Amino acid sequence: MTSFPASQFASSTAAMLGGALFAGALVVAGVTDVRSRRIPNWLVLTLALLGIVFSVATVTPETGLMRAVTSFGIGFGLWIPFYALGMLGAGDVKLFACASCWLAPSQVFAAAVLSALAGGLLSVVGLLLAHGVGLTTFRIAHAVRDPRLLATPLAVPAGRKTLPYGLAMAVGLLVVAWFPRLVRLV
Repeated sequence: MTSFPASQFASSTAAMLGGALFAGALVVAGVTDVRSRRIPNWLVLTLALLGIVFSVATVTPETGLMRAVTSFGIGFGLWIPFYALGMLGAGDVKLFACASCWLAPSQVFAAAVLSALAGGLLSVVGLLLAHGVGLTTFRIAHAVRDPRLLATPLAVPAGRKTLPYGLAMAVGLLVVAWFPRLVRLV
């Protein structure tokens, strides 16, 4: 059996403070995205800079900088195609890439998978809120038999054009960073 590390934030008081900053920034990003469907550039830039500082401080400076840059690149590369296809906003991609600076490169893919799962759950909640239990249940049940049904768009109620996907990304990132033992991708 493979041994999985405890949270990188549990190693010292300074690391715990870093973890609190990471969590706080992601909570602010999630709440802001829910309220305005925007994630401020100053927030994602701050998240990236603090992630680089955290990575450099927790391992050697060279290794920490390489870790942060690599994780940023992986995080950006995983989500930019969805932006290019019009499925995500630029703020969502920037949030995930910048928050990835806090993670080891090996954790970024797991965070993306959990973010996608949280996004799927968020989509179902959005359907329930917009169209009620009956239509949502009908649509999901029939989509299992014929996935082409999902290609037929539903009318979007006024004021609900997009999902706050930054919230889903924050959930995936927080779970992987704080509870890495829960994520056992083999």
